[in-house]
Amino acid sequence: MTVDTWLLHDTPSKRFPIYTRSNAAEVMGAPVSPLGWSYVWSGAFGPGTVRGYVDFGGFDAAEFDGPEDVYGIFGGYFYLNISVMFVEMERMMPGGAAQMAAMFDSGPGMPAHVTEPWHHSPASSARIAANVGRFMAGAVHPDLNLLHDAAIDLRAQRPDLASISAVEIVARLRSITPLLDRAGCIHVQIGQAGMIALGQLAELLAAIGRQDDVARLGTGIGDVESADIACQLWTISRMVRASEALKAAFAAGTDGVLDRIADPAFHDLFGRFLHDHGARAANEWDLIYDTYETAPQTALALIDAMAKQGDDADPVAALHRNAALRRECLVDIRAKFPGQADAIDAAALALATWFAARERSKNMCVRLVHEARMGCEALATRGIAAGALDERRQFYMLLSGELDAWAADPAAFADTLRGRLADYAALDRLEPPFFVNGECPPIAEWPQRVGRDLAAATDGDRLTGVACSPGQVTGRARIILDPSDPGALEPDEILVTTNTNPSWTPLFLVAGAVVTEFGLFNSHASIVSRELGIPCVASVDGATDRIRDGMLLCVDGGAGTVEILAGAAQ
Repeated sequence: MTVDTWLLHDTPSKRFPIYTRSNAAEVMGAPVSPLGWSYVWSGAFGPGTVRGYVDFGGFDAAEFDGPEDVYGIFGGYFYLNISVMFVEMERMMPGGAAQMAAMFDSGPGMPAHVTEPWHHSPASSARIAANVGRFMAGAVHPDLNLLHDAAIDLRAQRPDLASISAVEIVARLRSITPLLDRAGCIHVQIGQAGMIALGQLAELLAAIGRQDDVARLGTGIGDVESADIACQLWTISRMVRASEALKAAFAAGTDGVLDRIADPAFHDLFGRFLHDHGARAANEWDLIYDTYETAPQTALALIDAMAKQGDDADPVAALHRNAALRRECLVDIRAKFPGQADAIDAAALALATWFAARERSKNMCVRLVHEARMGCEALATRGIAAGALDERRQFYMLLSGELDAWAADPAAFADTLRGRLADYAALDRLEPPFFVNGECPPIAEWPQRVGRDLAAATDGDRLTGVACSPGQVTGRARIILDPSDPGALEPDEILVTTNTNPSWTPLFLVAGAVVTEFGLFNSHASIVSRELGIPCVASVDGATDRIRDGMLLCVDGGAGTVEILAGAAQ
C-alpha cells in the first residue's frame, strides 16, 4: 500500500527552514496519531512553545507564523525545527549556531545554517542576556509548580468517566487544552535554561582543564522526579524478592499475576504506583499509546526483572553515593582553584536546579496528556460498544476539531476512521527523511523502512559517543528495544537501546550501564543514569546494530567510549 497524502503534513517554514528527526525520534519515534497531534501539539503545546521562545527573549512574536516554526509534522512524523535554535543561539552569543550544531545530535548530512541579516537582533540579544542572569540564579518559573499541582489535582479529581456523558468527557478534554498550552510555554524555557547552565559550567571547567568533571557535577542532584518511578518499583520488587508466594505468582507469568496475588500490601503499593506514575509509557507524548495505567502488565514485567537484582542496586543508596561524589568534586576544585570555585559552584547549582526542573516539567506535561488520554479511552470504549469503532486505535484517527461531531454521531465517522487507520499503519512502514530543509520530499517517494546493514563491531573496536554519566563497567551487552519486554535483561548486563524515556527508568536498576544511539547530556537516559549511579554513553551511532547480544563491553561513561573487549563475540 502506498500513501500519497496524509492529513498531518506541514508546509515547511520559509523563515526557519531546517527540521530534524534527531532528538524528535526520542520523543515520538513512530507516526503521531491525528488526535495526538491536533489536540496536544498543534492545538496547545506548539502555540505555547512559540510563546516560550518569545518570553525567553530570543524573538519578537511577529517573527513566528505559527507552531510549525518550532515543531514540524511531515508524513505523520514529528520533527524539531533546528533553524529556530540556531537563530536564538546566534543571538545569544557570536558563534552560537556553530556550537549548537556541534553539540546537537544532528546526524549525518545536516544542512548548513545560512545566516541572514534579520538574524542579528541587538534587542533580542539584550533580552536573552537579562534572562540568562535570571536562569543562572536558579529562578524557576512559578508556573512550573502551579501546573505540576494542577496536573496532580486533575488525576485526583478524575470523575468516573464511564458514568458521564460523551459531551461531558469532551468538555473535560477542552478544559485541559489551556494547561497544555501553558506547559509548552514553560517547558521550552526550562530546557533552554538547562542548556545555558550546562554550557556555562562546561566553559568554566574547560578553563581549568577539568572538563571531564561536567558529568560528575551533573550527578547526585536529587529531586529528579523520573527517578521516583524506579524508587517505587524498587520497593515493590523488594517485597517480591522477599516473599516466596509473590515470587511464585510472578513465576507463572505477568498475565493474570494480579489475580494470583492475595497480599493486600502488594496491591496497595502497586495501586499507589499506578496513581502516581500511571501516565508514563514508551510513547507517552502521543494519546494513542498505552501507559502503565492502561497496560499495567508493563510495570509488572519491570518489577519481575528488578526482583532478580540484589539489594546493592538500591536507588536511594546510589543517590547518596553520587551526592557525596559531587560534593567531593566541588571541594577538590575549591582547594586547587580557589579563584574559580565560586563561579563553578554557582554554575553547578544552576545545572542541578534546571535538570531537576526539566524532569519535573516533563512529568507535569505527560500527566496532562494522560488525563486527556483517559478521556479518549473512555470515548473509544463507548464507540466500540456502539459498533461505531472496530478497535480503539480508530478513535485516535480523529482530529481534535472533530471530537464534538463524533460525540454527537460516532457512526458517521466509521468509514473515514477505518481508512485513516489503514493509511496510518502504512506510514509506519516508511523511512522518513532525517532532515527537511525548506521542502519535504513527497510521501510517495519515501522508501520502505528496512533494517540497517551495519557490520557488527569486532574485538578491540572502540565506539564513541557523548559522556553522560561517569564510571567504568564491564559486562555483557543486551539489546532491548521495548521497555515493556525487559525479561531478557539480566542483572549487571549493559543495556543497549536506541533511546529512552522515563518508562525505561526501572531497567536502569537492573543494568550495569546504559548505551543509547540518540541523546545528549541532558537527555532522560543521561540524567537518570547519573542519579542512579551507573555509567551512560549516549549518541553512539549504530549501537543497536554494531553491538550484538552477549558481546563483552567496557563502558566508560566519563570518557564516552564503549570498547568491544577481546574475545567478545559469542
